[in-house]
This record gives sequence, structure tokens and C-alpha cells, in this order.
Amino acid sequence: MRTTFICLPAVALISLVASQPAFSAVSAEAAAALGTTLTPTGAERAASEDGRIPEWSGKWLGVPEHVDYDGKRNADPYPDDAPLLTITAANMAEHAANLSEGQKALFARYPDTYRMVVYPTRRDFRHSDTVNENVRRNATEASLTNDGLTLVGAYGGPAFPIPQTGIEVVYNIMTTVGGWMLEAPNVGAYVQPNGAVAWARNELTVFNRYLRGNDREGWNDGDVYSQSISAQKAPPREAGKVSFTVNTFDFLNAPRQAWQYDPGSRRLRKSPDVGFDYPMPVGPRVVDEQNGFNGSPERFDWKLVGRQALYVPFHTNRLEDPATAYADITSTTGHPNPDTLRWELRRVWVVEGTLKPGNRHVYGKRVFYVEEDSWQLSLADLYDRRGELWRVTNNAAAYAYDGQFYYLNASFYQDLLSGAYSAENITSEEPSSARFNRREPRPGEFSIDGVRRAGN
Repeated sequence: MRTTFICLPAVALISLVASQPAFSAVSAEAAAALGTTLTPTGAERAASEDGRIPEWSGKWLGVPEHVDYDGKRNADPYPDDAPLLTITAANMAEHAANLSEGQKALFARYPDTYRMVVYPTRRDFRHSDTVNENVRRNATEASLTNDGLTLVGAYGGPAFPIPQTGIEVVYNIMTTVGGWMLEAPNVGAYVQPNGAVAWARNELTVFNRYLRGNDREGWNDGDVYSQSISAQKAPPREAGKVSFTVNTFDFLNAPRQAWQYDPGSRRLRKSPDVGFDYPMPVGPRVVDEQNGFNGSPERFDWKLVGRQALYVPFHTNRLEDPATAYADITSTTGHPNPDTLRWELRRVWVVEGTLKPGNRHVYGKRVFYVEEDSWQLSLADLYDRRGELWRVTNNAAAYAYDGQFYYLNASFYQDLLSGAYSAENITSEEPSSARFNRREPRPGEFSIDGVRRAGN
């Protein structure tokens, strides 16, 4: 069955036909589609022609009246939904038009255990008026300079809600709506082909000025947009280590900086290059595929392929439910337990990144599938330098009631060759899931001295 791509809005289609990179904002006339034919953040408002993807309602902001939110976990907003169908290796061909190459490969690799339980597609949550206003301004003010390595004129949300090029969608992944203050327990399970599990745990704290949202005029292009502190708790050999990372959106003049505190030497050292394909100690992935993609886009040429309706993991609140044990999630080999996931048919932007000649990276090609309502990277197909499909990423998204946006409540990195995978950022057995915007940063918290104090 041939893959079918959805037509782009006219403004984007013109750009693609012209084959001319557009590293600049769209016109006021094009931006007027936001909040009318498009949602305020750039998704298609209308239902799909076949009705399987409903019209966006945006009827809920924060906690719906019927949800009992305890401030610790994001309870399922659709507890009465029943599955529509289950996709298996036996009936995969019937649904091939709505599957990525990576998903097809998982069915082929694990025909007896891999399946996708599909639920109704729900499009009921919206963003705040402040976010929508920032995104509206981004549409006409944001641009990329320095051959796409410096973002200017954007603040408080997706930089390019009406993207013209692949690299603009990549920047939307990095600027999607999220918490300006994040405090999260992050547990990672590295599942070997024989079922053995290696565990890692850290406490993550992030301050993101770009997403603060209410001080656009005080934001300067080139400012530090995020500072993160990761305090390692397990495994025992890593316990006590603290990493401190500082990021800007000027990858040419102010690339990422990182430091690490080692409890053994009680010293804080500047880290080497921790971007791009720097390998992670736990899990079959590299640094710049955290949450699908992060860091400088400079080593790849990014092509905007179009849009497609795909099955993606969405409204995956079950992963936060204390009734879902970590052992439940990791009980299968090669991939997470299908019973712990919810899949929905949703429109995604498709972007293909090809390694530039003369550049180094373990991946020769990456295909990203970016969900339109959240601008979260839902799926990624990762190819080696020989052009063979190597790894597949599935990012599970849920709505954060305290932050009023979608966030990734688990990520699964699956190695098709070795059969290993990692389940990262899982929290169902922790005292709470990720917490957003609960407090302001403490004085000096995100500083070299603050990291030293955190290590002690």
C-alpha cells in the first residue's frame, strides 16, 4: 500500500514547489490562518476527510471538570474510551498507509509480540492566550540566520507555526510549548535482548527563560534559553554526579556548554563535546536524540517532506498510573509492553535529515514525525551510514494539567539490530510525575556554585 501524504497549506506548498529555503517569517496574510483554518499554534483545525481525525475543539485548558487531579499525576482524561482496533503483524498491511517505516520494521522484527492498540483520536486541549499570542507574533517575526544556526525574533512557543522548510520544523521541536520550570524524577530502564534490565535514575531540574512566556520584550536574541541540572541517583557507580548544561539558540556563536560535578574528586569540570552523537551510558541512543532531537541541527540537511496521518503514542496517561509497574512496561523484549501504550491516528509533519558531506555522525539519515497539535516529535526512524534502518524512537505524549501543554511522559529507544531498547523518563512508581511551573528558580540555583552545592 502506497504511503499517502496530506496536502500542505498553500503558503507551505508554494515554498516547496519553489525549492527555495525560507529562513524567515510568513506574511501577515498567511499568519491570519492561525486561529481560523489553523489552530492558534498551526495545526489543521478541520477533521480529516474520512473523519478518523476529528476537528480540533480546544474546549479544555488545564484540568477538565471530570478529571480528579491530585497535583502529582496526570490522570487519564478519557477513561471510558474503548479500543477501536489492534494492529498486529498479521493485519499490518491493511494499515500500512498510516505506519512509519520504523513501525513496519518493528512488526517484522517482533511478529509475535509487537502490536498497537488504537483508541479514538482526541483533540480537546488548548494552550493559554499568552502562548497563542506569542505564537501569532512568532509567525511574522521569527527567522533563522547564519545558515539556519541562529534563531531570532521568536519567544514563548513554536517559532514557526506555519513552517516553510524542514529546519523550521526542527526548531519547532526545540521551541514547542513546555514548562519554564521543570522538576522531574527520571527513571530509565535499559532492557537487554535476554530480558535483563539495567536501571538508571536522576532528578532533573530545568529553567527555560524562552518559555517563561510573559516577558517577550525582556527577551534578547542570543540569551541563554535553558539551564538544566541533572543529579544522578542510580546506578550506584554514578550516584552523586551532577551535570549542568547551558543552551542558547545561537548554535554558531554560543554552542552548548556543560559541566559535571564528580563526588569522588569533589570537583566540577567542564565537559567535552556532549552534543551530536556522543553516546549515552545507558540506552541505545546518542545525546542529540533526547526527546527525539535536541541541540544544533548543523550536521544535517533538513527536507520538509509533507504531512501524513500516522498512528502515534498519544494520551499515554497509563504510563503515569501507579497501577502500571515498571516491570509491566519492561516485561517484553525488543519493545515496551504494548498493553501500557495508547495509540491514536494523528497528523504529523514529516522531516528528513541527511548527513552533510564531511560531517560526522552515527546516523546517515533521520526521519522525524512531528505531531501537529503539540509540536512534539512522536516518532523517529534512524538510519546508519550505509542507509540501513537501525533504530526507532517512540515518544509518548500526555497533557500536563499544571503546565497546560502536552509533554513527553516516556520515550522508547529501540535498536532493531541488537534487540535492546530503553524506556526513559518513566515515573509511575515515583512519588509524582514531572511537575511544571510550581516555583521560581532559587537565587544562584542555576550557576556553577549552585551545582557545587547540589553535589554536596
